[in-house]
Amino acid sequence: MDFSYNWLSELTTGLRMDPLQLSRAITMKTAESEGVRRVGAHLERVCTALITAVEPIPGSHNVKATVETGRYGTKTVVCGAPNCRVGVVTAYVPAGTDLAGRSIDAIAVSGVVSDGMLASGAELGVSRDAAGILELSGEPGQPVPGCAPDSIIEIDNKSLTHRPDLWGHFGMAREVAAITGCELRDPVRLELIPEGVSPVKLSIEDDSLCPRYSALVFENVTVQPSPLWLQYRLECIGINPINNIVDVTNWVMAELAQPMHAFDADLLHGDTIYVRPARDGSVFVALNGESYTLDRTNLVIADARGAVGLAGVMGGLDSAIHERTKRIVLESANFQATSIRRTAAKLKLRTDASMRFEKSQDPQNTVRGLARAVELLQMVSPGIRVAGGLADQQRPQTPPAPIELPLDWLARKLGRKVPDAEVRQILERLEFGVAEPRPRVFSVTVPSWRATKDISIKDDLVEEVGRMIGYDSITPQPPLLPVTEWLRGLLPGQGSLADQLAACGIMLAPALHDGLAEILDP
Repeated sequence: MDFSYNWLSELTTGLRMDPLQLSRAITMKTAESEGVRRVGAHLERVCTALITAVEPIPGSHNVKATVETGRYGTKTVVCGAPNCRVGVVTAYVPAGTDLAGRSIDAIAVSGVVSDGMLASGAELGVSRDAAGILELSGEPGQPVPGCAPDSIIEIDNKSLTHRPDLWGHFGMAREVAAITGCELRDPVRLELIPEGVSPVKLSIEDDSLCPRYSALVFENVTVQPSPLWLQYRLECIGINPINNIVDVTNWVMAELAQPMHAFDADLLHGDTIYVRPARDGSVFVALNGESYTLDRTNLVIADARGAVGLAGVMGGLDSAIHERTKRIVLESANFQATSIRRTAAKLKLRTDASMRFEKSQDPQNTVRGLARAVELLQMVSPGIRVAGGLADQQRPQTPPAPIELPLDWLARKLGRKVPDAEVRQILERLEFGVAEPRPRVFSVTVPSWRATKDISIKDDLVEEVGRMIGYDSITPQPPLLPVTEWLRGLLPGQGSLADQLAACGIMLAPALHDGLAEILDP
């Protein structure tokens, strides 16, 4: 799992710790970091530039462009991009820059010396677009908007198996805030969920397999490439940008650990979304173009005609978003972990979504995911609007009972005393609720995102306190066991200590004999 340091910084106010130090701190207190890799270091040298003149080069498909870079002055470059024209603000890469492992030098192309280059998104590594040079906005000499160098902290997936909340940046940011003392910033604005009746109805056949299903309908949708800042952020963590609608669902998944899926509303049949087991022998064509034969062990999302999504794994090709899509149904659901794991394994179809659902995601996160998506979609699809209100059906959830945590017991289990105020601070920074119904006894309320698989007994809370104070702060010592009765049981018969030990074939030095005698016969 890859975590962007820049993204974590946006979610934690005042983060100043160096990425490598943060990686080590995460390893010691949260999950195993496999290292830090630097991405986009070359972007420190890249700047925006205005094309002021373009001249053809005889006998070549390339042109000679004069650009005003602001930072590096006026430069002449050779460019073969079809959109190289006067007035375009683009990305200028100066000579001497190491770009994707190759050095950009001032060289002669078609007899014209090119002092640097104008770059596409693919050449810069900020998007997959190689069709032409970037077309940007703003004044020359500025950094490429939304594309700063970043550090990626790589976390071993196996160390996150019990922590579904850590499969998104917000969950890791909560840990970073607790480790560093920074303030956590929640990116979700729940007030963006509109009131009203939803245009779609929901039917969940077995709510043990789908504890919650939430959806919003959007209209006036424009499908287009995402802004560069969104594409670059996804690229940094290894997610391929597709289009603005799909990219928003992937952003929410990477930020909140809540997988989402968008259906083309005009390709759905009827006004009801069904969550049900698949029909035995039914064939489902997934977004990857592959066909899968299903049975009743596979949970599907269906319309009146048939399956349109393989629940928690992948959407269907027949209802996929395309360039002419104008209305979408945005799904944000919660599925039983075992069901999703079984389907993904049986069909050999493991996805970013299924990996998260297999960890027992928080049912309370579905509406949070939709609220975040509303804000992002308004930023990347001009004029988009929500039609009606929220469709939301959920299984009644009983919050777990508070866990009683005696502080004397905690000290014995840890092997060291921790001040009461520090224990409370640790738990509260991790967003546990803490009350003190009796002196030196805490009553701890577990947040929903830690209650699905992780925290259920007081021993789990010992681990929370222990990892945050640092296990290296606990002095190792062997267990202290009373041995008097053990010695008495070992020695046969009556008589003096020396006689009994001699009967066992043990001869003691006088000093040791006197010490044992004092213990056994004080």
